[in-house]
Amino acid sequence: MTGYPLERTALVVIDATNDFISEGGKAWPALREVCEEVGTIANMKRVLTLAREAGIQVLHAPMSTQPWDYGPWKHRTPSHDGMFHAQLFQAGTWGAEFHPDFVPAEGEVVVTPHKTFDAFHGTDIDTQLRQRDIDHVIICGLTTNTCVDSTGRDAVERGYDVTFVSDAVGTFTMDIQRATIELNWPRYAHQIVTTDELTESLSLSGDATAAVA
Repeated sequence: MTGYPLERTALVVIDATNDFISEGGKAWPALREVCEEVGTIANMKRVLTLAREAGIQVLHAPMSTQPWDYGPWKHRTPSHDGMFHAQLFQAGTWGAEFHPDFVPAEGEVVVTPHKTFDAFHGTDIDTQLRQRDIDHVIICGLTTNTCVDSTGRDAVERGYDVTFVSDAVGTFTMDIQRATIELNWPRYAHQIVTTDELTESLSLSGDATAAVA
């Protein structure tokens, strides 16, 4: 099990907002089955607690949209259409707020909201990471095949060491979940771990840091 340089490692929690993972959220009914089968939300909570206890930087990467987003865009995607018609993650509404279990703590970074999938595109996440001399990112959140996958791919292209937590992500079907984790991520991720495996890795990293100190 590979450890992490804790002072150069960050956890990125993607789209842990009410519209996705809270009862009454607009997209929760479509995500519930996979999230409950995988244990996504409980594992995301564990990963966040692990990161906080290990003392690594936490960044929250939400989506937040305005009424004028998507509708008049010339090159809308099917996802843009879906978000526009459902008015997902509308700024200033309950749906765009963080789920109560994922409210940022003091010292944690809330990244500029992304509009499509990639939490790097059009946001300040790269600046927030590089200014803290962080080059390892651990990623969890929603959804497995879009925002999580796209963010991880971009992070690799930018030179980051990328870890995905395979049981702390969720999407709309188990076929999509498995295809992303089993077929896509092994092509480019540096590590793909479960929450239990991450627990062991961070524990080893903490022991190593203490020994050096």
